[in-house]
Amino acid sequence: MVKLDYADYKFTVKEGSPSVSGADDAPVSLCCEPRTSELSIVGSGHLSIHLKKGISCDDAQEIAKNLEQWIEKISYVKG
Repeated sequence: MVKLDYADYKFTVKEGSPSVSGADDAPVSLCCEPRTSELSIVGSGHLSIHLKKGISCDDAQEIAKNLEQWIEKISYVKG
């Protein structure tokens, strides 16, 4: 049986978040913050999108602005 879980998120720019590898490169990332409820798979954590090295905070702000306009919900489908 297919299970669909979805939530409404906003995108905010975070600077200096550590990378997944633990390297000290402090990338710019987009934090996916829930507007109402969190996806059940996230639990007590959070979703973030780590941008490539060299992406400026101004560029990241523009990306976040566009995502806000283009994305209605984020979903997870199991099954």
